[in-house]
Amino acid sequence: MLIRFCFLLLCCTALAACNQSKDSTGSAVNSAGDWAKVGETDSYVYYADHASIRKADETVTMSDLFDYKTAQVDGGGPPALSKRTEREYDCQGQKSQPLKSSWFSGQMGAGSVVRSAAGTTQWAAAPSGTATAGLLKIACGNP
Repeated sequence: MLIRFCFLLLCCTALAACNQSKDSTGSAVNSAGDWAKVGETDSYVYYADHASIRKADETVTMSDLFDYKTAQVDGGGPPALSKRTEREYDCQGQKSQPLKSSWFSGQMGAGSVVRSAAGTTQWAAAPSGTATAGLLKIACGNP
């Protein structure tokens, strides 16, 4: 009986790991519980995923999520209520660049991916008081 229980538990664990949600780019999709609120504007609430922080030499990467208060439409495409971006930060230079972004039909990265884009490979300053500056502080370890 104990052996059957252990086997069943092992199977359930393996199944749960295999069923982790992924977006169209193959990246794991975080649940709402994985996001830490960083700030809010009139248009959106923005979040950081602390678990996604990766340091490499002079830069850091981290995923962020913008949860829009009203649907965003770009070029007549389908409406999006949230956007998840993997962003690279230059902590010394106080700048960032998006590596890839996915827009979702639902709040908090839920629903289907309605569009995605590769990064610009252009660094942009993170002026004080902006969402990007707040996210840079988290990524660079200065909460």
